[in-house]
Amino acid sequence: MSGNLACNATNCTHNNSGMCTANSIHVQGANAHSSEYTQCGSFTEMGIKNSLSNVYNMNIGGEVKQSFNNFSGGTGPRIVCDAINCRYNINKDCVANFVHINGVGAISSNRTDCETFKI
Repeated sequence: MSGNLACNATNCTHNNSGMCTANSIHVQGANAHSSEYTQCGSFTEMGIKNSLSNVYNMNIGGEVKQSFNNFSGGTGPRIVCDAINCRYNINKDCVANFVHINGVGAISSNRTDCETFKI
């Protein structure tokens, strides 16, 4: 998926006002049967050290495009997905039109869920 992704994991270095600034994310949870058993493996706790060490995963072109197109236009990160039971997982590629990562108060990827997960 290279479409739209919203995230409320405000403590993630890739979160910019609810939009994901990562170039790609990895949804984990190979045997998940509900969203609570998935997690964003790309979550990185906010901080200068983590920001600098994750600069390779920044979606700078997408961020610029979003700022000029009112946050639309398929500029979100590529989503690799291990949740084989999810209907949107096609060969480890997420094909959902919109993905929501839930992670309010998350300090690690264990507290992030892919709310778009559907069996």
